[in-house]
Amino acid sequence: MTFAVVRAVPRRDFFSFCTTLRPIELKALGELSHVRHLQKGELIYTTGELAEEVYSVNRGVVEVIQLIPGESDERSFVTRGDIFGVADALGKMPRSRSARAQEIVSLQCFNRENFVAISQRVPSFLLFLCEQMAHRLNQVRAGKGPGGSQKLSGSLANFDLITVHQTIISSGQTGELEVLNEHNERIATFYFQGGALRSGQFQQLTGEEAFWQLFLSDDIPGSFSFASGVQPITDCLQSVEITQSPNDMLITAMRHRDEFHNLKKTTPDPNTLLQRLAPSFEWPPDAEPELKPLAERIWNYSFDRRFTLNELFRQNAVCELKIYLVVSEMLRIGQIATVHPTPQLAKAS
Repeated sequence: MTFAVVRAVPRRDFFSFCTTLRPIELKALGELSHVRHLQKGELIYTTGELAEEVYSVNRGVVEVIQLIPGESDERSFVTRGDIFGVADALGKMPRSRSARAQEIVSLQCFNRENFVAISQRVPSFLLFLCEQMAHRLNQVRAGKGPGGSQKLSGSLANFDLITVHQTIISSGQTGELEVLNEHNERIATFYFQGGALRSGQFQQLTGEEAFWQLFLSDDIPGSFSFASGVQPITDCLQSVEITQSPNDMLITAMRHRDEFHNLKKTTPDPNTLLQRLAPSFEWPPDAEPELKPLAERIWNYSFDRRFTLNELFRQNAVCELKIYLVVSEMLRIGQIATVHPTPQLAKAS
């Protein structure tokens, strides 16, 4: 199986599409659709069912599975804002795949019976669905394109990293994925063996921590390149072997990303100065026990200095989410506090 180089246009998710609609059109979409809630593991539809609906993910992660006789199952994952089930529903065909909730999921459901009414009241909606089908087709071509090319590459403005990883995983490729900045300098490298992630490095992080950080980093400017074929790991990869299932890691990475984005809303700016407040270190019994060693390192680091979240990230070989979780907990229980400017400094500023 080989890769083909794909030039993609930026993709709009459902929520981006909704920002282009007039209030009357948004109201119509609400009236002509319904919300469905599912528990973890619950089936949304199964292969062979007559397709009656198109779905948009409001919350959670959905696993879409294609059973290929004589081969490994092909799996992909869709998350908030993604549309799925489009081609089968538009063609009123049996489902070619099955879909199930990977965690608690909320879906916006558009029944085929309402498509005519939607096209009349929200004309751009069906064009949006066509865009989604074209995007999926490009994904397939990227993973299964004909020809002799052994490389998948593109701009990170046009490809999301989840799709890139899904393509490598589902195709079972062995090779090296490079992420380059806008100056064409390497900032991350990940090595896959038979579609499974085995090692990686992102900035100062290696192994699983590098993988988590890759998905926490929003809007990485630059490009990516995957070269397939059995080859030695690049010298920059100095990490222990990753043994987790690649699909499990991808789901966890998406969950970490959502948790990190929510946590940033209640945590001080990463450049805000922090300092010790309590006389001795404590870690509550109800806090995450695996984070205690990191909390102790941060406590010791703060002995004679003020510090910032960005500084802690540079000083510790863990992803930003763990730094934020620890600092948030230490702020909550009064172990540390933000540094407030003195009245003289505040007046001068």
